[in-house]
Amino acid sequence: MRTVFLICFLFFGISTFGQESFGRNSSLKGASQEKFNNRKIIQKLRTFDNQRAVAIGLDVSLGLFGVHRMYLGTDLKVPVIYTSTIGGGGVLWLVDLGLLVAVKDLTPFKNNPNVFMWNTTR
Repeated sequence: MRTVFLICFLFFGISTFGQESFGRNSSLKGASQEKFNNRKIIQKLRTFDNQRAVAIGLDVSLGLFGVHRMYLGTDLKVPVIYTSTIGGGGVLWLVDLGLLVAVKDLTPFKNNPNVFMWNTTR
């Protein structure tokens, strides 16, 4: 139960990180200026290399459960299959790790509904 809670917390925490909405008429003084500066920093952190680093870190730490696939965006069936087969017998998450490290462009892997991440045909 703790593991499910932790995975849900990580997934929703990552997906909502830095998505504050600012009103159009908000003043940028004091705390508002600080929030604005923090938002700029968060936008800089969401570069391609950092997304790749986060995906690799999630694959190394929680790859057996498919958390890296949730971070990249996928169907619900993929993490369930990863969890029930313990990362495809320990092979799928290692292949995914190799792909995340070797491939320069991660866009084919984002929002990919296939169980095999390298199978990008839809």
